[in-house]
Amino acid sequence: MSRKGIMRQRFARRWSAVASLLTGMLLLVVGADIAQGPALADAPAGKPRRVEAIGGRFAQPQGATQTVLDGVFTAAQAKRGGAVYDERCASCHDGADVDGPPLTGAPFIERWREDTLAGLFEFMKTAMPQSAPGSLSSAAYLDILAYLLDENDYPPGPRELTTALVDSTLLVGPSGPQPLPSGALVSVVGCLTQTTSREWTVSRAAHPARVRVGNDITAAEATSAAGAALGTDTFALQNVGDGGTPLPGEGHKVLVKGALSQRAAERRIHVTAAQSVAGTCK
Repeated sequence: MSRKGIMRQRFARRWSAVASLLTGMLLLVVGADIAQGPALADAPAGKPRRVEAIGGRFAQPQGATQTVLDGVFTAAQAKRGGAVYDERCASCHDGADVDGPPLTGAPFIERWREDTLAGLFEFMKTAMPQSAPGSLSSAAYLDILAYLLDENDYPPGPRELTTALVDSTLLVGPSGPQPLPSGALVSVVGCLTQTTSREWTVSRAAHPARVRVGNDITAAEATSAAGAALGTDTFALQNVGDGGTPLPGEGHKVLVKGALSQRAAERRIHVTAAQSVAGTCK
């Protein structure tokens, strides 16, 4: 069997297990809300799969207008990328005794899904290959990314993957957009409140968005958050106050970053950064 055939078998087995987990997460987190949104499989042929919130519960990264299920690379581009991958990447990622993580299957998709391809592309451009980070051309990195999408059984299409498409394409699993996994690094905008039991929360929060840097809030992020619309979610905050991440005053509109934890009754954020973006929450 070819290497791609073996990878596809592993991918199918891993996603079978993950599908059961995601089903449970959906029932716990979104419940009946899912029924309000159309399934991606129902999208008309030739039209982009929906990337907006399904049932109002899934965050949409800014600028995403299609998903990797919509054919955002060509077969020829993936073939070119495979040749570069074999030369520059395979020694670290393929085989039983390698330094790099596998680039196919559920663990890889879980790390990068519900974000545009820009996050993965920028990581590749700045950190890979490990022996000479950033040493390839932008076109070569795009070709390698197309190859990785092909190896993970995403469909090719009539157009090549470009930097513009990278910025506007959402990386999702085989079933389309799903809730963010527990442990994902996220940012949330909402109102800083304290419960009667003195627990800090972010209420009236917008849907969490996946981020790649969690210990810093840039001026651009704070400005964007200040103008962001509020929502209806509530997140309990951990690792805050004495001995944890400092918080502004109660009632402020805040931008919070941290690791997401989702349970049946509540969702929590282990806070790694927090900043007031407005003195009042309106």
